[in-house]
Amino acid sequence: MEIKEGYFKQQQTKQQQTLKNSDTARKHQINHPSIFDSSLTPKTCPVIHGYPFVGVLPELLHNPLRLFQRAVKKHPGELVALKLGPIQAHLVTYPDHVQHVLNDNWQNFGKGEIMWKPIRQVMGKSLMTSQGESWFRSRRLMQPMFTAKQANALTELLVKIIASELARFEKVTDGGAIDMENEMALLTQNVILGVLFSSSIDRFRTETLAKALKVLVREVSRRVFLCVLPKQFSIPGERAFRNAIQTTDNTILTIIRARRQSGLNYGDLLERLLQARDEESKTGMNDQQLRDESITLFLAGNETTSTTLTWVWYLLDKHPEVEGKLRAEIDAVIGKRQPTCVDVAKLQYTKMVIQEAMRLYPPGWFLARVAQEDDVIDGYALKAGTTVLLCPYITHRLLKLWDRPEVFDPERFAPEHFTQRHSYSYFPFGGGPRYCIGKHLALLTTQLTVAMMVQKYRLRCVPGHPVEALPGITLRPRYGLRMTVEPV
Repeated sequence: MEIKEGYFKQQQTKQQQTLKNSDTARKHQINHPSIFDSSLTPKTCPVIHGYPFVGVLPELLHNPLRLFQRAVKKHPGELVALKLGPIQAHLVTYPDHVQHVLNDNWQNFGKGEIMWKPIRQVMGKSLMTSQGESWFRSRRLMQPMFTAKQANALTELLVKIIASELARFEKVTDGGAIDMENEMALLTQNVILGVLFSSSIDRFRTETLAKALKVLVREVSRRVFLCVLPKQFSIPGERAFRNAIQTTDNTILTIIRARRQSGLNYGDLLERLLQARDEESKTGMNDQQLRDESITLFLAGNETTSTTLTWVWYLLDKHPEVEGKLRAEIDAVIGKRQPTCVDVAKLQYTKMVIQEAMRLYPPGWFLARVAQEDDVIDGYALKAGTTVLLCPYITHRLLKLWDRPEVFDPERFAPEHFTQRHSYSYFPFGGGPRYCIGKHLALLTTQLTVAMMVQKYRLRCVPGHPVEALPGITLRPRYGLRMTVEPV
């Protein structure tokens, strides 16, 4: 969803006033009447029960997408309750319902504690994990740094880093098959670290940090999906998890402290974070806050961008007519030279390809929220403490919303089609006041990478290699993506 100029500021003023009121006033504000015309008798959510005692928990852990697809097919347009052992979660996929949770009554749907505990262990009190007054301050502080204009100002730095990474990439493309998922993870990792820290991070620190962050992604993913298990169940990998957190802390805090002492302006994201000042208190971030926001920007940006790029290459190989149109646009706009900030706006079909890839394979394939107070969604009553699960992967493929939803068709995102869709039929970056702040930077990075790689290479899937979506923290190919690389 494209947020209109001034939208966040209006929401921020309104919600700040709410936070200053008494608990009674806050409660009244949070529980405003539903936008839906609900009858006096609440609707009853259909329930997917599963097995005795454990419910659908085994299927949720093994294949959540199949579980969600089955629930939606059986109960289209409804909230569906899923029995997860001793608790019950509600699957929310219909656009009006998603809008209620993410936008219309967003303040009543927090991120909760259980599922977010392992994420907070890594990201601390960052913009992504904080709530309430702490979140308002962080958003107020960081919002000006991540507008489309501010993202575009990083184009020159991004192009320089991507070009350097493609020089490295060229050395591994000797005609044999490579795992494109691994290559895109390495490429985006170095691009994002470069944009964050520029020359203040050397190769040794880059490799050290990369290894630690790889462990963190694996362990957080495991803990998020096992969070419903009773506390007496121990999760393996705890020592590796804590060691990786310590390594990350040491590396990033060392960079931050050295940067403060140097007094030099590197023109990167860390510099923007260092210079940011809250418009009310006029204060900036301390070292711990800088650490939390830096690691959040890296983890969120790296995983989503590399996964999106991986699916783009897969889909282009399967749809040569789309690849042909993409190449024609890139040839016409930039030819063989490096792209500039002015070129980005002209690469419209390139952006449409990326948007359609994110429709079919949204990296953030699910979102979890917890109702703070009793609520009503379209006549369905939800008790305080209820967990709701939103799944862009499912919403993006609903037959009622999309013509031929399983087909890869970038033309869906041509400008003339924007007004024909519900704004919450497509939400790969979330929505409402808590939409992903890095949206513009992520799209820009992906757009530039696609354009610069298409200039140089033609990527082909290895015949017979299985490709299946694996839901974890992001939606990745289960068996990687084996491809061959041909020079253009």
